[in-house]
Amino acid sequence: MSHKIRQKLAAIVTTVVFGFILWKLLERTFVLIWVNTPWWGALLMLIVLFLIIDYTISRAFGVRD
Repeated sequence: MSHKIRQKLAAIVTTVVFGFILWKLLERTFVLIWVNTPWWGALLMLIVLFLIIDYTISRAFGVRD
């Protein structure tokens, strides 16, 4: 598989995994997150979660060395 195809596939998988985890997380803890966490804290948590997932998927597909 070429590098460009692996990169696109990794981006799609990252988006799907992040969306699924976000959907499940918000389904269970919607009230707890939005009541007890300031908006910047929730945004920071989402960014960190996305970066962790992106790094893991990219390493699994061999996009990043």
